[in-house]
Amino acid sequence: MSGKDRSDFEAALLAHLDSLYNFARWLTGSETEAKDLVQDTYLRALRAHGQFQPETNLRAWLFRIMRNRFIDEYWRREREPLLDDPLEAEEAPGATNSPGGGPAPDQSVVREDLNRALRALPERYRTAVLLVDVAGWTLEEAARALDVPVGTVQSRVFRGRRALRALLRDYTPE
Repeated sequence: MSGKDRSDFEAALLAHLDSLYNFARWLTGSETEAKDLVQDTYLRALRAHGQFQPETNLRAWLFRIMRNRFIDEYWRREREPLLDDPLEAEEAPGATNSPGGGPAPDQSVVREDLNRALRALPERYRTAVLLVDVAGWTLEEAARALDVPVGTVQSRVFRGRRALRALLRDYTPE
């Protein structure tokens, strides 16, 4: 790849920075982890630039790299022993729990509860819901990125939404 081709490729990658960061933020639930995931995605994309087929969808290719990297990291962490119990932090004094009554929650509480519900979804449903409902992708785009049939994405989005409704059924914002 010539220097100009490489700089064009790098510029094309950067055009997707915001959408990749937003997706990484939803996946990880952490600003720091999201930044790390985006950086890792870009590094992997730059290393694999020769494997990218110019006639294909660059955005879908980048999201697939990110999704695969996130899944790899998830399984790596699952194999490690837990050092801290994350539930203890949520149950600590002053921690914000899902509202069931009382005054209307502020946006940070709503977002925290939604993120908690999204993290509770199985990864295949969470990813489909995030791509279609949050990132605004079509079912076809999500299917290409996930490398599954459109019907599978449609089913995962449906089941993910249904599970979210169940997880948030007691949530009653004023």
